[in-house]
Amino acid sequence: MRIMVAEYAVGAGGDKGASLLREGKAMLTTLRSGFEGLDNEVVYPVAAPDFEAAVDKLSKESDAGIVIAPDDKLCDLTELVESNTVNLGCPSECVKICADKVRTTKILADKGIPAPKIVSEEEIGGDDTYVKKPRFGCASENVFILNGKENREHISFDDNHIVTEFIKGEDISSSVIAGDSAVLPLTINKQFIRMERERLIYEGGSVPYLVGRDAEEKIMSISKKVVALFNCKGYVGIDFVLGDDGTAYVVDVNPRPTTSIVGIAKVLNYGIADLILRAKFGTLPREEEVKTEGCFSFIKDKKYNR
Repeated sequence: MRIMVAEYAVGAGGDKGASLLREGKAMLTTLRSGFEGLDNEVVYPVAAPDFEAAVDKLSKESDAGIVIAPDDKLCDLTELVESNTVNLGCPSECVKICADKVRTTKILADKGIPAPKIVSEEEIGGDDTYVKKPRFGCASENVFILNGKENREHISFDDNHIVTEFIKGEDISSSVIAGDSAVLPLTINKQFIRMERERLIYEGGSVPYLVGRDAEEKIMSISKKVVALFNCKGYVGIDFVLGDDGTAYVVDVNPRPTTSIVGIAKVLNYGIADLILRAKFGTLPREEEVKTEGCFSFIKDKKYNR
């Protein structure tokens, strides 16, 4: 087949920042080598003046395609792929919902899936701690941890932000592959997050991350429920905070390949590209057949390490 892999940081060019460009190249390289290793031809936009036009053209010329892009652009680009060829990623309707953190959090809460509580302006106060982040955003951009008493004036309540309770615990994620009839858990991953004043900074991650059997079963069970709830397909990354009380709280649903695929490709006994194609065109392996060996870590602004 001819497969388009459209990664926004690489494909759109311009000043995306060295870290985002490095991550984008790593994800693009991982998928490209995986698909090519299965005797497919891979095409992708590079520094295109009009990224959307490039995706439109290449997807029309391809048998299948997948897009990696920021939340605010992913839905429109996915719709474009769906209109031109076979989409190997999540459906555009799923992308549209998951991109909206307010809508996603409310749906999770309504279905009884643990998620940080959205708080109103009237509830802010005292020494409680809150998370403020853009309603539409990714890569931990502009995420702040604020004290209600000291930072009340910096907590925005408008349609462009979401404010939730702060959950103390470990920052982790799960990686899963979803097909029409099965959901295959892959790995649990550690996210390296540091605080710079009140701002959270994502610095990379480690794949896989051991959290203990009980926590792993709980996280993967929730991941399957989330995938079914939003009708996710292909690769999905779900961000959690594993609370100090043992509860796994869903904080974000990423309906697209995430940086973790770079590590997964190194430690999993199945190729990530192979699994994405199996999810769409074939049959996924059984959970007990999927195993990891070794550990792979990624540190932003540095090299990948095994």
